[in-house]
Amino acid sequence: MNWMENPNGASDQKKDSEGPDHAIPENAFLIIRGTKSVPLKQNIIRIGRYQDNAIVIDDPRVSRHHAELRAINGHFDIFDLNSSGGTYINGMRTDQAILYPGDHISLAGVELLFTQNELLPNRGRRDTSTLTPNFGERGTAFFRTTFFNRKKK
Repeated sequence: MNWMENPNGASDQKKDSEGPDHAIPENAFLIIRGTKSVPLKQNIIRIGRYQDNAIVIDDPRVSRHHAELRAINGHFDIFDLNSSGGTYINGMRTDQAILYPGDHISLAGVELLFTQNELLPNRGRRDTSTLTPNFGERGTAFFRTTFFNRKKK
């Protein structure tokens, strides 16, 4: 599988709109197959096999125009463009989804990782740094050893 950023791929796509509804999230990246990091710096980023996409993935499983990332209200949403192989977020097939840092994206089996330096609000995550004071600066997860030592029946 080969991939490439196409600097001309966005030329036929919509130009950046102004205003908070189309703010591009800062420090957002796609990591393709764990080997290449692609910064996401456009409001609309089309991904697919054809050369007119902003991100070209040369893999026969990926559709010509497979998916599109759109900056909406300060975060990225992903839209499946009626691909034949489907778009999956964390193992669940989707036509449209909000992307959160750490989300695993599969385009017909081609693995991508969405990452961003800042967490988005309202994901159900909470700050754990104050749950156990004096245990360092970062939150720490504590596991009961009995959970891991259970015998399978």
